[in-house]
Amino acid sequence: MNIAKSVANKKFLLTFAPTVIKCSSLHATALLCKSQAGKHKISKFNTKPLTYDQAMKPDAIGWKKSHLTFHTGNLHGEEGAYQLMYEDKFIRNFIMGTFYRMISGIVIKRRFNIVDVIATSDVSVPPGGYRMDFLIGYSERLLSAYLKCVVKIHMVKISVDNSHYKYI
Repeated sequence: MNIAKSVANKKFLLTFAPTVIKCSSLHATALLCKSQAGKHKISKFNTKPLTYDQAMKPDAIGWKKSHLTFHTGNLHGEEGAYQLMYEDKFIRNFIMGTFYRMISGIVIKRRFNIVDVIATSDVSVPPGGYRMDFLIGYSERLLSAYLKCVVKIHMVKISVDNSHYKYI
């Protein structure tokens, strides 16, 4: 008798299988509509340092914290917005590769035909005092030739203690 019921149940389920697949949005767990991408794990004794960029949540960008790239390419009807995004990504990768382990943050500002790159460095004295000036000039010259516009790089040197915004 149990075998007959199980066969009957399987046939019954097979007849409604397409509707079960369509209605698969029924869940028994609670719905969580929270973004977890930018959340940092809290340490036991609040000893983990966070910079200002890390301390802000991703949904606060634009009203609590400004963007790290300033340009008018994202306005409605503006052509070539994707090119500016790729150029900014190229600038970031080039600067991070040129100033390897010397740069903690990069801000890119575009004004007319001038690209200003503001880089914060937490290295007080790099190995070889002339090296930083050479790398700045080298980067400005290569980026200007590649992007076909004037590129200015400004280095802001900060101490490691001042770079921490809060501890979690």
